[in-house]
Amino acid sequence: MYSYRNDYQFSNNAPVVEPVTLAEAKLYCRVTTSTEDALIESMITQAREAIEQITNLSLIPRQVEVWFCNEGANFELPFGPVTYFLSLYDNNGDEIDSNDYKLIGGAYPKVKYPAQNDMKATYNAGFDCLPKDLKIAILDQVSYDYENRGLDGNSGICEKTYRACQRWTKTSPIL
Repeated sequence: MYSYRNDYQFSNNAPVVEPVTLAEAKLYCRVTTSTEDALIESMITQAREAIEQITNLSLIPRQVEVWFCNEGANFELPFGPVTYFLSLYDNNGDEIDSNDYKLIGGAYPKVKYPAQNDMKATYNAGFDCLPKDLKIAILDQVSYDYENRGLDGNSGICEKTYRACQRWTKTSPIL
């Protein structure tokens, strides 16, 4: 059995550039004034983060550090697509030489070996150009949040966004 301990960290040296602009979101939501620009900008960030959580993807380029157990081998790195693998550390904090570990799987790799507890991987992940359906999912979520703010029983993710996310997750079938 393999797992990660929900111990991960995103490191961005540069400011986050959201994949959806304020102008795109306002156009999608049919908002013509600038009164609620700050609100809409925060909704863009919230929508992106929610989609990242559902899909286990990084929608923006960033560096990821994840601590995990690989006892059974084949640990799948979360928050792909992986664009560059930087380092792997063992449970003593020593860097493992690239000849002593194996990654398989392209943009969504698994750590084949070594099979150890308490490892740390550092890598770059994210899309340089976000796929269109994920960009539309962000816009759909922003529109949903904008129209339904303040309502009791708001379920969080709108159905259309959730369905788009299912096409990108590896743990759930398409609904």
